[in-house]
Amino acid sequence: MRRFFNILDNQNQSNRFLTIQNAREDIIGELEAIIQYENHYNQTNETSAKNTIRHIADEEKVHVGELFGLLFYLDPDSKTFFEEGLKEFNEVFK
Repeated sequence: MRRFFNILDNQNQSNRFLTIQNAREDIIGELEAIIQYENHYNQTNETSAKNTIRHIADEEKVHVGELFGLLFYLDPDSKTFFEEGLKEFNEVFK
């Protein structure tokens, strides 16, 4: 996984903070995996490969949801801001 930053450099951070940052980093990793699998899906015409890759990509999307659930549990403000963003999006595209 490509690392945009290293959150473990500062050992003075609280365990909760590190767990929140790790959840965010894990979300990035899952999104990168989805991008990779969907690119591979579009690069093949083999039905068995397409079925397998689609299944795996869908599982990664479930992982994203689980990780957002963890993030929102640990950092309720993130959930509030996320919901605000969804509300703004829905207002524009309704």
